Amino acid sequence: MRLEGSQETLLITLYAKAMDNRATPSILRDALADDLVRHIDYDFERFGLGPSDIRGLALRSRIIDGWTRAALQSRADTLVLHLACGLDSRVFRVDPPLEVDWIDLDFPEVIRLREALLPQRAGRYRTLPSNVMEPDWIERLDNQRPVLVIAEGLFPYLDEHRVRELVRRLIEHFPQGGQLLCDLYSPFALRLLRHASMIRATKARIGDWTRAGPRSLEAWHPRLKFVDEPRLSEVAEVAALPRAQRWLFKLYDRSEWLRNLGRVARFRF
Repeated sequence: MRLEGSQETLLITLYAKAMDNRATPSILRDALADDLVRHIDYDFERFGLGPSDIRGLALRSRIIDGWTRAALQSRADTLVLHLACGLDSRVFRVDPPLEVDWIDLDFPEVIRLREALLPQRAGRYRTLPSNVMEPDWIERLDNQRPVLVIAEGLFPYLDEHRVRELVRRLIEHFPQGGQLLCDLYSPFALRLLRHASMIRATKARIGDWTRAGPRSLEAWHPRLKFVDEPRLSEVAEVAALPRAQRWLFKLYDRSEWLRNLGRVARFRF
C-alpha cells in the first residue's frame, strides 16, 4: 500500500518509537513498533531522524499515554477517541480494561494497513475509517458519557480554522464533557517544520496557524479550558538519559520561547 503526504508521516513516528525501543534506556518501550518496523519494507533512514527527534517523539507519546491512563482511572466509562491513529500501538501500551470503549480513527487506507499489520484487540476496541474532517462521523458517536480526545501529531497538518471547527464540533457533541490531549506548535515552528528533512521526505503539507501558546485556544469555545502541560525534565524516564539529553529537556522547561515552538497540552471541556 502506498502512503502519500500526511499519511506517510505516520511512518516517522513509528520509526522514532522503534528506534527508542532499541536505545538504552528506552523512554516508551514500544516493542510492537519495533517489530512493525522490522517487517515493513521501507527506507526509514530517509527521514533523517536524530537522537533528539527520536527522544522527543517518544517522550511526547509517553506523556499522552500517562494522561490517558489517568483519565480512564478517573472515569472508566470514558470513550477514548484516538484521532489520526496511524500505526500507533497506544491501545496496547495503555492496555485498558476490555470494557473500555476505544476508537482508533484514520483514513480508510490507513485503517486497512493498520488492521493488516497490528494484532487484533479484544473487548470494545474498534477502528473507524474516516477523514477526521468529514462532517458526519462525530454525530454517530455515543455522547452520553465523557470523552477523551487524543490528537497527537494531527494539528500541525491542518490549518488553524479547520482545527478550531473540529474542536468546536467535538465539544458541542459531548455535553458530558471530556479532555483533549494534543501537541501544539507556534507559527514559527511550523515554518521550520516545513523545511525539516522528515517532512520534505514525505512532501506533507504543514498547516497555517496564527496562534502560539495553549491558552490562546481557550477563545475557541467557552467550555474549553487549558489544564496543564508537562515538565519534560521531571518525567521519570528522562533521569536515565545521557547528560546532554537531560540538559536539553531542562533547558526546554525553563524557556517559554522553546516551549512555544512545540509543546504537549491537556485541556478539559
